[in-house]
Amino acid sequence: MICIVTVFILTVITYYIFDYLLRRLKVGGYHNRHVLVTGCDSGFGQRTAIKLDNLGFKVFAGCLTEDGKKYLSQNCSKSVVPFLLDVRSNESIQSALGLVKQNLPENAGLWGLVNNAGILVTAAPTELCTKSEYLASMDVNLFGLIEMTRSFLPLIRKCQGRIINTSSCAGRLACLVPVYTLSKYGVEAYSDILRREMYTTGIKVSIVEPGGFTTPISSGEKILESVQKAYNQGSEDVQSVYKVFVENFFKRILIVQGSSNLDLVVDTYIHGLTSCFPRTRYTPGNDSKFLYIPISYLPTCLADWILKYNLK
Repeated sequence: MICIVTVFILTVITYYIFDYLLRRLKVGGYHNRHVLVTGCDSGFGQRTAIKLDNLGFKVFAGCLTEDGKKYLSQNCSKSVVPFLLDVRSNESIQSALGLVKQNLPENAGLWGLVNNAGILVTAAPTELCTKSEYLASMDVNLFGLIEMTRSFLPLIRKCQGRIINTSSCAGRLACLVPVYTLSKYGVEAYSDILRREMYTTGIKVSIVEPGGFTTPISSGEKILESVQKAYNQGSEDVQSVYKVFVENFFKRILIVQGSSNLDLVVDTYIHGLTSCFPRTRYTPGNDSKFLYIPISYLPTCLADWILKYNLK
């Protein structure tokens, strides 16, 4: 019996050492590789574009605003091409496709697509959310990601490149924030399907599932504002039901602060683009890695019991 346990432990240790060393192998030749990153106005996307530039990649940085485009133009080398991109618009996506093709060397493809663009429309509970809010969230977080992937797949196939889709720990464990969570569950499903479809093409698909981070789209102030707005628009009957919930929600947001270390997420993007053997899933952030993802593996009744205080 002791022999069996010893062999098992040694096998596990050997596996993790081998896995660690294997995933440290790099593809190299960064200066000949082209990557497109969406949502580069701020946060993860902006930081990723700058880091890729420093590594020597050629970067197409999609920005929603002129300010975002201007910032990258002023703070990056000429290897970064900032351009306006609204992933909600098929016309904007096709315009981006034309720009990328125009700037790629002859017969070259796109090494990587980082679908980083995202939005948190509201953090309100289900009864206070409207259909238009669900659609607005899905339009950016899921449908925009799908259309970007579909449009750029032929270029990525040329390089047998990488697709990195930004999901969330909320895409693995549904707990509050229904509008956002629904879109991220969609990203998880789509990415799993895509990864399996791409097996024979050589394209590798990775999913990034961050925990809580302080970014312009997920600041405590914006979250509180969205919940208060939804609550104020509810009927008196609905407000009476959710009054205590909203008050407690405000207290929790003020206590729980997301990590400000954006590099935890950015470095997973970089690893997915540079490793010879990128991971299928990345879970940056201690809350994602050690709380939400582990809870997602528990029996439903136990996970519900652990999380029920969030709904009080």
